[in-house]
Amino acid sequence: MPSVTLNSVSGDSFVNVRKLNAGRYLHETSTIAAIPDELLSAIFHVATHDFHDCYDAIFHATTISHVCQRWRNVSLSTSSLWTVIVLTFPTRRTQFFRTVDWLARSRSRPLHLYMDFRDPAWNWDEASHYFGWQNMENVMRLILPYAHRWQKVELLTDTWAPIFTFLSYTSRIKSAPMLQDVLLSRCNAFFAAKGELFRPSAMRHPVSWFGGGSAFHSLRRVSLAGVHVNWINSGLSGLLELELKYHASEVMPTLHEFCDIISACPELERLSILGWGPQIDVNVAPKQRTLYLPHLRDFAFGFIDVEYAIDLLSLFYLPALETLSLENISSSLDPSHPCDSSRLLEYLTAAHHSCTTSFHPFPCATCGPYPLSSLRSLELHGLTSCGVSLRCFLQETATLDHLVLSGLDKLNLQAIIPDLIAAALCPSLLDLKFNDTGPTIAALLASLPVGIVRNSNSPSMRVIVVANAADSDDATHELVHLLRAAGVEAMILGNATC
Repeated sequence: MPSVTLNSVSGDSFVNVRKLNAGRYLHETSTIAAIPDELLSAIFHVATHDFHDCYDAIFHATTISHVCQRWRNVSLSTSSLWTVIVLTFPTRRTQFFRTVDWLARSRSRPLHLYMDFRDPAWNWDEASHYFGWQNMENVMRLILPYAHRWQKVELLTDTWAPIFTFLSYTSRIKSAPMLQDVLLSRCNAFFAAKGELFRPSAMRHPVSWFGGGSAFHSLRRVSLAGVHVNWINSGLSGLLELELKYHASEVMPTLHEFCDIISACPELERLSILGWGPQIDVNVAPKQRTLYLPHLRDFAFGFIDVEYAIDLLSLFYLPALETLSLENISSSLDPSHPCDSSRLLEYLTAAHHSCTTSFHPFPCATCGPYPLSSLRSLELHGLTSCGVSLRCFLQETATLDHLVLSGLDKLNLQAIIPDLIAAALCPSLLDLKFNDTGPTIAALLASLPVGIVRNSNSPSMRVIVVANAADSDDATHELVHLLRAAGVEAMILGNATC
């Protein structure tokens, strides 16, 4: 029998093992290795743009470019990966270096600028903020040469000086052909309080941004929070979405200027006015509805003064309205003196039955300026009113699918909750959400009679409650038990669930 040596076996065996391992490696890596660069580039684009958070876009683009040499080469040649520019407080040199690189890598692609210069530790003294107009100048000098590529601009600040600097620099821009979205926020709702004046008064004068509005060619969505511009030369036309909120009343447009802006946006689909709208002189205000928006489906309205709110609402005619949000902002700005919302609810209820067509001999709901019977979604926040007014208002919303309530007092809860659960009010309701900061569970329990049952002819409904830390587990269990016994699905968020 021939002898078998270790050397004679190991030589052939090692060769075979190495071939086997090489084959396995090629098989395991062939899938990703076989992907063409063009397809890999498209995958990278989707991976970095499938996020609502700009910080995620930054993180994923950076991560992808550091996986391996091939991925880095592909990612650096994929210009769409580098189109989100993020600058935040405190602004460090590394942010500016990164921005320079990303502006170069993005080549000619449209840019999304996200700038958040808010300081969580700020003491509310305008002059003491660590991000001032000089800091904003440095930012503007960096990004202004690329204004022809701006597609979306978001700027959030605590104080006015950086906003004023931004507006002043953009006044020099002759053309921003790609710009579609502008969102500017001076994040201080305090200035919307009744009787509050704009500060600093030295910078109150409005600025004609973006070349007096002539630089806009594709603008579709604008949000101005605490930010005013030269309303006469604002360039606000052809918009699909417009949001004006938390301004001092003295810097708002005149009624004539406001009407010109709205009239220049006949395709407007979403309008949000929180706080003050135009400056209305009741002695010269038009006696008929002048703002007809046939395509507006989403209207958010936050008010501070009920008389002013009714005067403003009397100007609109919104026949296609499907989503409505009403918020009593005075209850958050001055909790000790919230205004009574009863007259506003009564006005909207009556307006629903006001026919605006002269050809109809009798009033009809189908032509009303606020078609409550066509609403699909409704949010009511901080409304203080008599229970009768709220109940009558909700009686007109027979087709409502989604209802969000917050800040309602005990009287209002007792006036509507039993009939909402039993489907005597809003019989088509699918979702009812309570989004409160108070002891919600206890308040709901107090308004629910034992033995209540949902009408079997109405669709199944889900009740969502955002509970408060003050709500006990026992109360939570009892509420869920009562709702389930009534034939309603219950979901408790922010507390123990059952």
